[in-house]
Amino acid sequence: MIVLDQDSILNAKLTISIIIMNVVCFFISTNAEFFYLLAQINSRIIEQYEVWRFFTSMFLHADYLHLFMNMFTLLLYGSLIENVFKKYEYLIIYFVSGFMGNIFTLLLYPPNSISVGASGAIFGLMGAAFVLVAKSNDRRLLVLAAAYVLYYILASFEPGINTWAHLFGGVGGLLLSSLFDWRKNRFRERYD
Repeated sequence: MIVLDQDSILNAKLTISIIIMNVVCFFISTNAEFFYLLAQINSRIIEQYEVWRFFTSMFLHADYLHLFMNMFTLLLYGSLIENVFKKYEYLIIYFVSGFMGNIFTLLLYPPNSISVGASGAIFGLMGAAFVLVAKSNDRRLLVLAAAYVLYYILASFEPGINTWAHLFGGVGGLLLSSLFDWRKNRFRERYD
């Protein structure tokens, strides 16, 4: 059964730590020099090999609304996923999904593009949550989850939103959570 309650949120120490890091980075990044040092600037990755931008850009946000929406969504999905998966699996889902989203941002947006935000990583958590719902065999919940995912996918095509980070971050979460679940089931079958 999939449950997100107060205890799940209070026990989500990694999620809360990531939220705090995002908030701190947001306020530090009001300094333009810091912002442009850490944002994903495709031309700087291509020409100067500044690959750290794939990760540091996950901790920056364009404005207060961007930060609030991402951190609220991270709190909900992060708390759920952190309490279901092992801590290292959670971190792998989060950061690899964000990295995948940023790689496809580099490949599919023009070189002069600048991108910031935790959306790719958060969509990875959403993808992992969808896998949990699909496994629950609750058809009504699955229909609601599919409608929710469809809404977020369609909303990803709005102007100013990094569509590719959302889509490929979500794919990363689907794939990684499925892999971790398959591995856990295989281990259980072998030793039961």
